[in-house]
Amino acid sequence: MDKREAKPKKRRPLPLMGTRFGPLVQVLLMLALVAGGLAAFVRFGLPVLREASDHPADLSCLGFSTPAPSPSPVPTPRPSPTPQPGMERPLYGLDLAQVQHEILVGEYQYAADFSVFGDAILFAAGNYTQDGTAAFVRAILYDTKTKRASYMPLPLSYKSIRRVRMNERWIVYLDAAASGGGQIRTYDRRTGEDRILKTVHLGLPVLALWEDTVFWIERTGTSRDKLFGCDLLTGESVTLELFDSVDAGISALDAGGGKLVYVSAPGTLKTLDLVTGESREDRFGLTVHDPKTDGRVTAFLTGYHGEDSDLVYVGEDGQLVTVARGVEDYALADGAIVYGTLDRMYVYFMDDGATFALTRGKEKAMFLTGGGDLVVWMDVTWRDKDIIEYMHLNDFSEDLG
Repeated sequence: MDKREAKPKKRRPLPLMGTRFGPLVQVLLMLALVAGGLAAFVRFGLPVLREASDHPADLSCLGFSTPAPSPSPVPTPRPSPTPQPGMERPLYGLDLAQVQHEILVGEYQYAADFSVFGDAILFAAGNYTQDGTAAFVRAILYDTKTKRASYMPLPLSYKSIRRVRMNERWIVYLDAAASGGGQIRTYDRRTGEDRILKTVHLGLPVLALWEDTVFWIERTGTSRDKLFGCDLLTGESVTLELFDSVDAGISALDAGGGKLVYVSAPGTLKTLDLVTGESREDRFGLTVHDPKTDGRVTAFLTGYHGEDSDLVYVGEDGQLVTVARGVEDYALADGAIVYGTLDRMYVYFMDDGATFALTRGKEKAMFLTGGGDLVVWMDVTWRDKDIIEYMHLNDFSEDLG
């Protein structure tokens, strides 16, 4: 065998590779291959990897449990600040000195039995007599818009006008003797006619007026009280309920919005619908004292006007809502409850629970009444003379000019 034929033949280099451009061509080819690989990976490989990361491989066939996918991170929401209750109300940041006013009745030194009628404040006024007792001989209607006082022509057989109340047609009051008792009377504002409705032998019963009817609770025996109702058109009175409970006798009643509320037994609030005649009793398991209503909201005290008295009202769900503790007295206003504690005055708005102090600086105040847009109190910082003050709760346009 010819050994020359067994040797492999040598490959001839490409013509270009044997030139001086050969190495450059090799580099360019390598770069082209790398670029093509990267492009293919970006185009086809990355989507596959993303899908694989979102869906881990199912290894259950090998006896391994498949881990649950990790939740995608969610940014934590930025907490929104909770606005302070009452910030949107005109009272917030208001200079109370600009919107609080005095009632000056120069010829009379003392006043009592305040109530609100529209934009007016009704009360009895008088002076001390020679025997050292106060005689309230005038009923005064003070218009807060015109800032003028009108004297109501109410006849007297005894000594004082007490428990005075008014509506569009009637004024009712107790013509009171110095020792208590007297006559319940009415005055027709349309005709000027006055009438004695009933003689009262004990105490000074609180009067509740609704349309053409007046109500009161009167002590008629050693331990018995009666709830009376009297038709002002005819002068006829009827007994609506008898009480043998002390709580009923010492608690005031109130009428408003077609409802009459009073205490019928210890811890029992009774509501009489003056339109339908239906009645309802609610037992709350605590003291119920001096309830008041505007026909929609009913409130009461859980004590007897002092540090042990909570002010509560019945919410829409029938549950009690506590407004304040240590309340001396209160009244219902439009959408609010105004009340006084020891030396301080406040207003509580029922829609958002916002409470505002109405007493300025070192001023000491005693609650008198409230209703509608008004709250009335007495400045008792100085005791030389009763200084009656009032303010509106919402509309301050006239006060601020």
